[in-house]
Amino acid sequence: MNERIDSPVDAAVSVIIPLYNKEKYIERALSSVLAQTYPPLEIIVIDDGSTDNGPEKVIALNNPMITLVRQENRGPGAARNAGLAIARGKYIAFLDADDEWYPLFLETGVSCLEYNKENVTVVSMGYYQYPKMKKSSEGFEHLNGVYDITPQSDIQTVIDIEVFNHMCFTIMRTDIANKLGGYFDRFKCVIGEDTYFFIKLLFNEKICIISEPCGIYHMEASDLYGCGYKGVPDLVPFLIDPCDLIASCPADKKDILCEYLSHKALKTAMIYSKLGRKKMAMDLLNRFCTNGKVNTKVVMKARLLAHLAPALPSIRWIWRSAKSIADIVYPSRGRHAR
Repeated sequence: MNERIDSPVDAAVSVIIPLYNKEKYIERALSSVLAQTYPPLEIIVIDDGSTDNGPEKVIALNNPMITLVRQENRGPGAARNAGLAIARGKYIAFLDADDEWYPLFLETGVSCLEYNKENVTVVSMGYYQYPKMKKSSEGFEHLNGVYDITPQSDIQTVIDIEVFNHMCFTIMRTDIANKLGGYFDRFKCVIGEDTYFFIKLLFNEKICIISEPCGIYHMEASDLYGCGYKGVPDLVPFLIDPCDLIASCPADKKDILCEYLSHKALKTAMIYSKLGRKKMAMDLLNRFCTNGKVNTKVVMKARLLAHLAPALPSIRWIWRSAKSIADIVYPSRGRHAR
């Protein structure tokens, strides 16, 4: 069991909150930080070119613990990195302006970082997904504990940890965050920039997973969809350019990292195929799935699906239309007799 933290000076935490047009939610996020049982050293709000009254609401709080930094709009990754660059705490935690922590979040995380005998440098905790209030740990209860990825690690465990993680419910050593270069911050990317950073952490550091929810991820408040890279929607940066990820990965773990990337590319290619995006699907399969890291039969199926991609939307439309007509002509079809 982790001990209770008594010295906020020795284990100070800097909290970084990127802010972009979230005036409806920023006070809630800040209130959840100010209500922590283990107070942070500082709260750095990076206004990423907001056009609403969010920054004014931060100023109106008039709290000496809060620093507001303004910059032109550069995207959430760049905003978080701007906060990281000036953070003074031994540890750092990032919170989105529309999410919130439970009061024990910092105390639980810092206790683990300070006293865990396995010398972890990153702690990732569970959360609830609002509005359904579903636990992020549902189906991932087996992940509790400390993980240090090795060449022998099970690839499904790696995938599960990545899927479970949310960087807004993660605390880490500030020096580690700086060493690994922080978040992906090119071309104003607004999707997957946090996953890019977490993958670096996962393959370079010991991570403690605590599945108990420690906050609320407000899905209804998020409006960040697609990263807009050369017209490509929703393509995460580690599938656009994984070179930095591979370069930062220890040599003995590169094979399992490539296997992870192959699995993610395969899954994404299948999605693009179903959307009729043949070129995008084939590009992913050709770049990531020719190394034998994933099942050959599955890759062949994905390639076949990609070749059929241009016709799939029409086939789905015809199928839905035929089903609708059948439901009208045969209203009792498929229903259980009373």
